[in-house]
Amino acid sequence: MTSPGPVARIRDAIERHGRVAFSRAGGPGGQNVNAVSTQVEVRMPIARIPVGTRQRDLIRSRLATRVTADDALRVTARRERHQARNRARAIDRMVELITGAITEDPRRRATRPGAGAQRRRRAERDRLSRKKSARRRPPAADD
Repeated sequence: MTSPGPVARIRDAIERHGRVAFSRAGGPGGQNVNAVSTQVEVRMPIARIPVGTRQRDLIRSRLATRVTADDALRVTARRERHQARNRARAIDRMVELITGAITEDPRRRATRPGAGAQRRRRAERDRLSRKKSARRRPPAADD
């Protein structure tokens, strides 16, 4: 039997350790919105996310606006009319945010400047040289 992938492990951890709270969503929707608590807020302690310490640091820095004072990642969903759909949406969004935050940016390979860039740099140097030469006093004429 193969082990579950990282996305499945993250989703399972959110289902197990995430705290889910419901509240009234507000906004348009008539009687349903006034009577039913359909807005969902999911909070997941960052320490419980099944990733390494480097990835946890990436989550904290890249998702800093969503991290609470008690070091939990917070996501809300309120678009759907049903609590269960909003809960699924919030969990999906949290998984998406976490996986996006932990992906390392590819290292940039240094490359040599192309011929066009070299020509432009040389032309700019020549232009600046002429401008500075024009500012100098002409040499004194010895008669």
